[in-house]
Order: sequence, then structure tokens, then C-alpha cells
Amino acid sequence: MSHHEGLPPEDNYYVDPKEMLSQYSVEWISLRKSYDEVKKQLLDVQEELTRIDRRLEMGDITEGEHIILYREKWTESTQLVQVKREVENRLYEIQRAIREANKQLKKAEEERRRRERMEEERSHAMIEWMSLKQGFDLVTARREEINVESDKLDVKRRNGSISDTEYRETRIEHIRQLAELSTVESDVKRRLAELLEIIRK
Repeated sequence: MSHHEGLPPEDNYYVDPKEMLSQYSVEWISLRKSYDEVKKQLLDVQEELTRIDRRLEMGDITEGEHIILYREKWTESTQLVQVKREVENRLYEIQRAIREANKQLKKAEEERRRRERMEEERSHAMIEWMSLKQGFDLVTARREEINVESDKLDVKRRNGSISDTEYRETRIEHIRQLAELSTVESDVKRRLAELLEIIRK
């Protein structure tokens, strides 16, 4: 595994997603307030246009005055609509950036948890490996003891200081113990290899 895996890219343009979220949150709050204000202004202009129409219907103003007043408010309305669109576009961009920053944070958090799990696995594997290695050394030592006992048994047989029956029984017991030790050794070796693989990751 690369030592740099899960770490921020080492370049001059990298920005911590947490910093991005913080900056965008400030801008979002400000823009959202502006957006609400523009919407309210648009509603006010629309109500004013309706009032101008009513004044014309009631004869409070002439056609010419209506056109002038209406044009002024319509221009204001058009400008507000343009501002509203620009704010909406920026809010959309910020939403996308926030989603991307959240995605990066989630990915970084998953990577951190993965590394923590691997470190924990390695730690447990190391403890188990050390324990099993001690057991393996004990098995090896016991094998050597049996081999020494078998050599002594052969010497006794040659000297005639042990009966054939006792020799056979002891010899069979040694073979049985060595077979059991071989099974244990095989299992322990396999597990040690598995643990070593985890430790080396």
C-alpha cells in the first residue's frame, strides 16, 4: 500500500474540503438572503404594476402616464429578474461544489476508517503471530526432545537393556506424538503465513 494513499494531493491548488464547505456556507447564507430579498422586490414590483393598471382603469392617470410609470417598473422588474437568475446560477454552482466537497470528505473519512481497521488488524495479527511463534518454538523443541528420546531408546535396545515389547510400545508412542506434532506444526505454519501477510500489508 502506498504511504501517500488517502492523503491530500501535494499541489499548490489543493483545498481542504472542510475549508471549502466553511467558505461556501458563508457565501450561501449571504446569497440566500439576497435571493429572498430579490424575490420580495419582484413581488413588490408586480404589485406596483397591478396598482398602475388599476389607476388607469379608474382614470387616476392618463395612457401616457401609465406607459411611463409602467415602463419604469418594467425596467426595474427586468433588472431584478436578471439579478435573480445570476443569484440562482451561483447558488446552483455552490450546491454542486458543496456536494463534491461532501463527497471528498466522505471518501477521506472512509479511507481513514479503512486505514484504522487495517492498523487494528495488523496490531492483532502481530500479537497473535508472536503468541503462535512461541507455541511453534515449543512444538519444535518437543520434536527435538522426542528425537533425543528415540535415539536413547535405540541405544537401550542395542545394549539389551530394554525388552522388545517395551521398545515397540515406546517407539509407537513416539511416532504417534511426532504425527500429532506434525499436524500442529502444519496448522501453525499456515496461520503464521496468513498473519505475516496481514502484517506486511
